[in-house]
Amino acid sequence: MKKTLIFGLLLTAAGVMAQPNMGDRADLEKKKEKIEAIKVAYLTEELELTVAESQAFWPVYNEFREKEHALREQQRSGLQKLSGEEPSENEVEKMLYSFADTHIAIEELRKSYLEDFIDVIGAKKTAKLLRAEKEFGRKMMERMRGKDRPRDKGRRPGPDGGRPMR
Repeated sequence: MKKTLIFGLLLTAAGVMAQPNMGDRADLEKKKEKIEAIKVAYLTEELELTVAESQAFWPVYNEFREKEHALREQQRSGLQKLSGEEPSENEVEKMLYSFADTHIAIEELRKSYLEDFIDVIGAKKTAKLLRAEKEFGRKMMERMRGKDRPRDKGRRPGPDGGRPMR
């Protein structure tokens, strides 16, 4: 029952996030916070964290997520620089290497936090964490793409096999 409720909240939040009003930054932040709250509930449920584990795990996990977010923002900003005027071949090459270096930094960050997660929740729950994060992301993307929306069921798919054309 809990999983159904959490999944329902997940789907609702994804629908809200799917088409944000770009003019209202505060609204977008509220939506992000709502999704983060759903993610916390989802991970807590999937990992079956005890109260003691939760108290030790979430500060470490949040620290990790902040560092990871900073690296991903760095990656995005590099890509956005190229979206302006036509970049030179040299600029694109530098951006590609920078993008790859940041990707490696993210993976090194993940590896460095593995030991912390294992110390706090154990190896089995750390493995569950990695799976649950992927599953949460997959469910969010499916929801945002509209693959599980009831109004799309039974309709002919669009030209690319995805959502129906409207």
